[in-house]
Amino acid sequence: MAKNYKWEAKEIGENGEEIIHTVSLICSMLTGKAVITIDGDEYDISVKPFGLRGTNQMFRLGESPAVIEFPKKGEPTVTVDGERLSSL
Repeated sequence: MAKNYKWEAKEIGENGEEIIHTVSLICSMLTGKAVITIDGDEYDISVKPFGLRGTNQMFRLGESPAVIEFPKKGEPTVTVDGERLSSL
């Protein structure tokens, strides 16, 4: 069964405006199917069945480096510029 996750990160733009970035994930640890949506752009990061656990994917969220991690146990996490985001 696929699960849905969502995170938000705030960034201050060049003109001092607050920008909210969103990351959402639909994944199944059983099938290895995973689709991540970053600020409205969708990416298929699927792997072989049972292959998500223990992996990570790097990406950029706005101007910051980010990584989504699939730990051996527990829920996926997103870390942006060294700060772990809270799941919504």
